[in-house]
Amino acid sequence: MGIPAIEWLRLVEHEYLARFVAGGGSAVKFVVGKDADLAMAASGLQRLAGERGMLFVQIDAAKTRIHMIQNVFFSVAQDIDWARLAQLWVESKFKENGYDWPRPGEPVPLRELGEHNDVAEALLSRDVNNWLTRGIFRDHQMAQDFRSAMVHLCLGRMEPPDPLSSSPVIDWLRGGLKTIGALRDVPVGARITRHNGRAMLRSLCHWVALCGIPGLVIRLDLRQLSSALPNAPGEIRYTPSAVLDAFEVLRQLIDDSDLFEGLFFVVSAGEHLLEGEPRRTIAAYPALRARLESDVRSRRHDNPLAPLVQLAASGTSLNLTAAEMTISTERVAIEALRAGVPNRAATHLLGSDERALEQEFIEALGRVRADNAAREVVAGKLLAGGFGAGKSHLLGYLAEHALRLNFVVSTVSISKETPLFHPERIFAAAMRNAVVPDVNDDVMRVVVEKLMARSEELQRLEAWVSRPEAGFSPIFAALLHVLPKHVVTAEDRAAIAQFFGGARLGIPRVRQWLRAVGSLKLFDLGPVRSPDLALQRIQLAPLLFKAAGFAGWCLLLDELELMARYSALQRGKSYAEISRWLALDRAVAIPGMLAIGALTDDFTDEVFDRRLDQEKVVPLLAARDLGQSARLAEIAMQAIERRRQFLQPPEEAQLVRSLDHARALYATSYGWTPPRSVIGERRAGKPIREFIKSWITGWDIERLYGTTDLVEADPIHPDYSENPDLETPSDHSQEEA
Repeated sequence: MGIPAIEWLRLVEHEYLARFVAGGGSAVKFVVGKDADLAMAASGLQRLAGERGMLFVQIDAAKTRIHMIQNVFFSVAQDIDWARLAQLWVESKFKENGYDWPRPGEPVPLRELGEHNDVAEALLSRDVNNWLTRGIFRDHQMAQDFRSAMVHLCLGRMEPPDPLSSSPVIDWLRGGLKTIGALRDVPVGARITRHNGRAMLRSLCHWVALCGIPGLVIRLDLRQLSSALPNAPGEIRYTPSAVLDAFEVLRQLIDDSDLFEGLFFVVSAGEHLLEGEPRRTIAAYPALRARLESDVRSRRHDNPLAPLVQLAASGTSLNLTAAEMTISTERVAIEALRAGVPNRAATHLLGSDERALEQEFIEALGRVRADNAAREVVAGKLLAGGFGAGKSHLLGYLAEHALRLNFVVSTVSISKETPLFHPERIFAAAMRNAVVPDVNDDVMRVVVEKLMARSEELQRLEAWVSRPEAGFSPIFAALLHVLPKHVVTAEDRAAIAQFFGGARLGIPRVRQWLRAVGSLKLFDLGPVRSPDLALQRIQLAPLLFKAAGFAGWCLLLDELELMARYSALQRGKSYAEISRWLALDRAVAIPGMLAIGALTDDFTDEVFDRRLDQEKVVPLLAARDLGQSARLAEIAMQAIERRRQFLQPPEEAQLVRSLDHARALYATSYGWTPPRSVIGERRAGKPIREFIKSWITGWDIERLYGTTDLVEADPIHPDYSENPDLETPSDHSQEEA
């Protein structure tokens, strides 16, 4: 079976581009097929975007290193006419406020604008500054540096024409700026890296909407990932390790799709993505496979709304007569549930039936929040359930509670990019993924800016960190000491924030700041081993969050079962890290933080019963002279075996409620009321994910084909096979560490 490209394009226009994307909704879709079908889909997508007035960008994995998210942003930025967007925004503000722009589409000096509108240049300048402040600089849906850059570009439309005036900002956006110092006057404080790449892409989507453009359509040609053969000159060759990194980038885009505004992201791939060389197919990366594979499907029809659609030369026509509905929270939820990924909308609308776990979590958050000094250790929890049982949904639901209580919340899915045995990389991912309410920015940047306005808390934190018994390198106290001083620029503050979040910072630069404020002799700065520095950053983070006015740090670790795919040695180190993050042992616990971990319920069957980790791992670590890791690993394995809290299988009443909720969400999303469905087959171990996907798939088929069909499922089973590629370090050599 398959969907003809022409029918898929009809569906894309009707179901997505017409109202959903234009209203601010976003979706990530995969299309797989032969080259001719993919070419037809690509050209049709470009045509539809043009007809709808949307921006269209193409990315080719043969020319862009898509396994690093910042390169995806740079590739998009290359095709964006940044000057035009700034011009659109400025002209719209002039019109909105009753002023005329004499030469539409062109920059006009402020003096000439004042004369043309018969208003004093100084008064007009004041108005413009107010518009920029309210309309851009205070809009926290865009990252701070992105806002500064857009303000600069907008101001450039009201200065005497100079074709070179904005090139450093545009070079920065496109990844071509060699030194950030060229933007000191903008001010932009940091390069665009994997730490802020997703935030920048989110910022761009929001900026496009602010400029009056109804959406951004991105088409990514993924076919190069399937090639292990020599490439044409200039083309990129992906190692199996880089392929996994690229799959992780795509998984994150799927999971975060509801956070983007007005984005339709289409990934085009050949059939090798599904059935090619095993290390280059989605089978090599179960987390992506679980989001794309048609484990729930109609027997006689392909669902054209599925996350992954296979194109074909012929097929059944679709019934697209119903009016396309405007965007709604319910529609955003349905988009995620169709892929089996509970986003914030779905989590909020469906709620949770794990009342006891929810209450225990809230009480634990209360203990962290009440501890103003961030000294109390609060033990975390381990959740267990089968694939699709609702673990990710529950973590998302708990995250919403933590955000409402003013916690910094980090959700980290264990993956190749975030190996559990590597605390430094887990921390870096936690900082990249960290969120606070209503702000789209690097969280450490937000924390540093808040600390600047809380001088007493900053001084107390510096005093505590300076105490020898606190165990911190003097560099942390030195940075807190110079942070509020006038010698520290916006660029310097950004560098300090990045250092707190895991980046490098040269000792000579810190000494220069100390010398400028006359405090060089107060701090005995010296080199610190990278692993030691990483552990100190982890301990410092909750202290920083508390001092900045947040309630604490909540860390949610999903898909812990991936550690079963590591070698025995790295599994042992991973167990030890579970003891650290979940505060199972006070010697390594992190005060001021609450962590929750989730893993599959049959994990112990594989690694304890079959591989005998409880017998083999501790001696293995001890033989490597890793005594503390051995002790911590043993504690964690005991906790996994004895202290897991199992999610309850769905009962009849819960299934009835879930069916009613899903049916109501679907009706609101499409203005089409689904028929009264039966719950479906109840077999032992059938997860709630499979029930919900079955209901939505059945309704999609009936609405789009005008017929009912039997929906069947092939349960997805976790892959616990060892894979050495997961232990190969990611290639991030193109960016600063």
